[in-house]
Amino acid sequence: MRPDPQTRALWEMFSDLMDLDDAHRYVADMLAGMDVRYDLGDYHRLVGTLCPDMKLTLEQPGPDVVTAVTRAADLLRDGRGLLPDLVDRAEVRDAAAAWTGRVNTVTARTDRVDVDALLIRPDGCAAWALPTGQDLDATALVRALGTWFGHPA
Repeated sequence: MRPDPQTRALWEMFSDLMDLDDAHRYVADMLAGMDVRYDLGDYHRLVGTLCPDMKLTLEQPGPDVVTAVTRAADLLRDGRGLLPDLVDRAEVRDAAAAWTGRVNTVTARTDRVDVDALLIRPDGCAAWALPTGQDLDATALVRALGTWFGHPA
């Protein structure tokens, strides 16, 4: 706000930094709250953070498989949790079956390669993650479901 040479130099330097993709993403993530991480007792880098929005290709079983492209944020609009199964792991969907009244479970494809499945709270915070290729610890998933969505129905 000061029109002196030092402030002008600082403004120009910051403006140049904002032309760099990494610096722009860093500042944008800070402004959006994407740099905040809550300690939810899980060490996966996504757990406790706002889940980055993902483009999802949903697979809906039926007589003919129909696919639809949507975003994870669109699936959170109804105020329910979201459990995207990103590699079609039936054991993940089975472990969460008792919470179908409070958590939308979808089988979808995405370009993420670091997780096989995520549990996302209605506020967009990742509450549980299954790293790519790891065996499912159903107890951890059930614990996260119970913590954020109550006892199974």
